Amino acid sequence: MNERIVTIKLIDDKGHSQDTNLYVRFREDNTVHLILVGNSLYLESNEATYVQSLLELITKLPEGYQLKFLNSVQSTNGNSIDILTVEEYIAVTRQYDPDEPQLRFRLMCDFRGIVFEAEAIEDFSIALQALQDKMDVSFNICAYCSNADFRSTGGEDLRQGWFCLRDVSNRHPDLPWFQREDEFQEAYSNVNAFHWCPSFVKAVDRMF
Repeated sequence: MNERIVTIKLIDDKGHSQDTNLYVRFREDNTVHLILVGNSLYLESNEATYVQSLLELITKLPEGYQLKFLNSVQSTNGNSIDILTVEEYIAVTRQYDPDEPQLRFRLMCDFRGIVFEAEAIEDFSIALQALQDKMDVSFNICAYCSNADFRSTGGEDLRQGWFCLRDVSNRHPDLPWFQREDEFQEAYSNVNAFHWCPSFVKAVDRMF
């Protein structure tokens, strides 16, 4: 099913939070429809990718508001396996141009009593890579799985736009994506970067 509902926190400019539901639908016309529903709140957006639609949605909120997601992540460090919670804060920034809003991704994780934090503007993968590097662990998630891939179009969505190729036969991972479009047609699309499944295999030297 190409739709899901996620319960998240909506945080106002004073730090107060309320539970809200984020409805996500990946439409057949290759757009992403989002609806944010909370107490006296109903906002919609529809754009080409999840990240673009999220930007449109958050710009409809009052200045200073942000969304908080909780992501459960399995990580490895040597022979040790930990189940961690990565807090994901998403807000709008106009740091570079007041007329061009962008998303700011901030990731936080309490790992063995130490809180690690990383952030990036517009590119979620930069924040994810920086957090993993600071923690000196390996996240066992789709973003670092050899069965997952993305089309490097320059506008790729590395938050909710992964393709899972675990059931695709005769794969050719050494070829550029545009020479194996048939593989992506067979793959599972719109996969969450934090997702995990039993077919997880650590990708070798994947760096963003």
